[in-house]
Amino acid sequence: MKKGEILITYLSNAGFMLTDGKTKILIDGVHTEQALNFSPIPEKIMNKIIRGEENFSDIDCFMFTHVHKDHCDLKKLCEIRNPDIKIVLPELDENNKVYMKDALDLLPNPISYLNSEYGEVTLIESGNFKIKAARTYHDGIKYRSTINHFSYLISVANQQILFMGDAESGNSNIVDWLGNETIDAVCINFTEISQEKGRAFINQVVNPRLAIFCHIPLQQHDKFHYRERVLENVSKYRSSLPKVYVCLEAMEAIVID
Repeated sequence: MKKGEILITYLSNAGFMLTDGKTKILIDGVHTEQALNFSPIPEKIMNKIIRGEENFSDIDCFMFTHVHKDHCDLKKLCEIRNPDIKIVLPELDENNKVYMKDALDLLPNPISYLNSEYGEVTLIESGNFKIKAARTYHDGIKYRSTINHFSYLISVANQQILFMGDAESGNSNIVDWLGNETIDAVCINFTEISQEKGRAFINQVVNPRLAIFCHIPLQQHDKFHYRERVLENVSKYRSSLPKVYVCLEAMEAIVID
């Protein structure tokens, strides 16, 4: 990698690995079940992540926006045996505490549980990365009061990259947080491109140089033709968007410089 470059590797759904060549973190990068129409991380890749093999050696931190099974598999997370990997999780809800807290506490890894209020920003450092974590509403009314959800704004090499997870884009909470930030790239759910409020959020609030659309099923799981629809929407709205990248295949690499 060249100095100042950032490499983002797409894994599946909203899962990414981010590195500047020295520090390496995974976001929503440990999940194994097919949820609704969305894809698990392919088994071969998942095994390499857990074992720290090949591209996934020397990972500094695993971070999760929330613990829905298409973003985080807590049972799989318990298989990690590298004590040097830090884990950042939103505070577990009562059900997950009952079933998983004891198992997670047995891990040799340092675990940071996020539980700040809306409007607060938690600062995290991992190697060369400086991370702003903010509680955000999960998209969908039924999840607002039930899911602990955080989005991450990661600063490295004079660039800022926003990982939305499943955050709702139109509420004042996230708009107020991002209003004074300069954002170079955003990783955001593909559904935002088809909605006027989603496009307005990208253009007027985030205003990135690059919009990376994700949470799109892999080909073998795409029974509702989301892949075709997102490409149609990109074509339809391209003139009113920043530069766009659409994540379709596991292990696609995106370079930001």
